[in-house]
Amino acid sequence: MLFNSYDFVFLFFPLILAGYGFFKKVCQGRLSDAHKVNAANGLLLAASFIFYVWTGLGSLPVLAGSMAVNYGVFLLMKKAEWKKAALAAGLILNLGALIYFKYAGNGADLPLGISFFTFTQVAFLMEAYRGNLNRADILSYGLYVSFFPKIMQGPITLPGEMFPQLEKKDREVSWEKIYRSFYLFVLGLSKKVLLADTFGKAADFGYASLPALNTGDGIIVMLSYTLQLYFDFSGYCDMAMGIAGMLGFDLPVNFDSPYKAGNIIEFWKRWHITLTRFFTKYLYIPLGGNRKGRGRTYCNYLLVFLVSGIWHGVGWQFMVWGLMHGVLYVLTRMWQDMELTGSKVEKQVQSGPKDALQTGIHRGRLWKMAGRVSGVLLTFLYVNAAWIFFRASSVKEAAVLIKKIVSFQFGRLNWDLAGCFNLDEFWYVIKVLGLDRWQNSHYILLVLMISGGLFVVFFGESALNIAKKAKPGLAGSVVMAVLLVWSILSFSGVSSFLYVNF
Repeated sequence: MLFNSYDFVFLFFPLILAGYGFFKKVCQGRLSDAHKVNAANGLLLAASFIFYVWTGLGSLPVLAGSMAVNYGVFLLMKKAEWKKAALAAGLILNLGALIYFKYAGNGADLPLGISFFTFTQVAFLMEAYRGNLNRADILSYGLYVSFFPKIMQGPITLPGEMFPQLEKKDREVSWEKIYRSFYLFVLGLSKKVLLADTFGKAADFGYASLPALNTGDGIIVMLSYTLQLYFDFSGYCDMAMGIAGMLGFDLPVNFDSPYKAGNIIEFWKRWHITLTRFFTKYLYIPLGGNRKGRGRTYCNYLLVFLVSGIWHGVGWQFMVWGLMHGVLYVLTRMWQDMELTGSKVEKQVQSGPKDALQTGIHRGRLWKMAGRVSGVLLTFLYVNAAWIFFRASSVKEAAVLIKKIVSFQFGRLNWDLAGCFNLDEFWYVIKVLGLDRWQNSHYILLVLMISGGLFVVFFGESALNIAKKAKPGLAGSVVMAVLLVWSILSFSGVSSFLYVNF
C-alpha cells in the first residue's frame, strides 16, 4: 500500500486517524498515564504492521525476525561483560542480512524497507552502546522501528528523536497542526502524482529509446529523471512528515531544496539528510573522521561515498555514481581548506582607506553573488551527470546517453518523448485556447513542464515552509482541495516511489 493509493487515502489512514483520536478520548481519565502511553503505542504498532502486511505480506517474517533479534541484542547489551560482543554480533547480523537480501539475490524479492529498518536498528544499537539509550520497552521499540509513515523510505530516525515522543504522556494534536500537516501531505502527494510521475514517463521512454535520441532529446531525458527523483523523494518526505504530524509526531527534516546547493558538500546537507547523518555518525567518525590528518580525512570521504553507492544498488553504475560524488566532495573540501589565503587578502582590503573599503566591499558582494550562481549551476549540472549512472541499468547504458548529449547533434525533438508531457487536463486547455492549431503545439507542455519544474527547484519555497505558514482559511482550503482532488483523479497512472527500491 502506497501513500498515493485509493486504499491509503480513502480507507487505511482515515480509519487509523479517526480510530486513534477516538481511542485517546475513550482512554482519557480511565487509564493511568503509563497505560495510556502503552495503549496508544500498541494501537499504532498494530496499525504499522497492518500497513506493512497490506503492502507486502511476504516481507513480514524478515521485519519481525529482525526486530526480535535486535531487541534481544539490546537486552544482552545491558550486561557490561557482554556489551561489546553483543554489539558486534548485532552489527554483523544486521549488515549480513542487508547484504544477503540486496546482493545475494541481485536485489530480487527485496523485503520492503529493509535498508531503512536495518539502519534504524543499527542506530538503536549504537546509541544504546554509547550510553545514550538506557531503556526501551518492547512497544516503544517496535513502533520506533516500524512506524508506518517512515518504514518504507525513511527518514532514518535516531532513538533520541523518537523515544521522547513515544513516551510522551499527552499527544493531543491541535486542529491547526492537523490542518498544516494535512496541507503538507497534499503538497507532497501532488508533487509525486502530478509532477514526479509525469517526468518519470519521459525518463522511462528515453532510457528505453536511447538509439533514437538526439542531443536535445538526451538533455530532456536527463532533466526529466533529475526532476522525477527530486519531486518523488521530496513528495514522499512531505507526505511522511504530514502523516506523522496528524498523529502527533514530528519526524526529522530529510530534504531541503538540494538543487539550490552551491557545492556538493552543501548538496549532501540538503539531500537525504538523515542518510548523510547516519553515514557520518556510524561510518565516517568511527573511521577516524578528520582526526587523523587531511589525507586520511579525504580517504574516509571517498570510502563513505563508495559505501553509499553500493548501498543504493547492485551494479558498477552505482559505484561510479558514488565515486563521482566522492571525488567532487574531496576536491571541494580541499578547495575550502585552501581558502585561508583568500580570507587574508579580504582582510587587507578592509584595512585600506574608506573609499577603497566601500569599493572592495561592493565588488566582494558582486563576486560572491556571481560565485554563488555559478556554483549552483555547476553543481546542478554535475549532479545531473551523476544521476545518469544512478538511473541507467549499466555503465554502458549511461555512457550511451552521455555520448548522445555531448555529440551536439541537435534536431527536432522526439515526437513520442514530447507526448509524455501532454497530460489530458492540460491538453484540453490548449485546445480550448486554440493553440493546438500551431504546428509546434505538441511541444508546448514539454517546455512548460521542464521550465516549471526547474523554476520550482531553484526558486520555489519548500513545501514544509509553505505548510508551516498555512492558516485555516478559504483560499488555502480551496487550493488544498483542488490539489487533492486532482491528485486522486490521477491515481490510475501512479507509480511506486523510487527509494522503495533501495
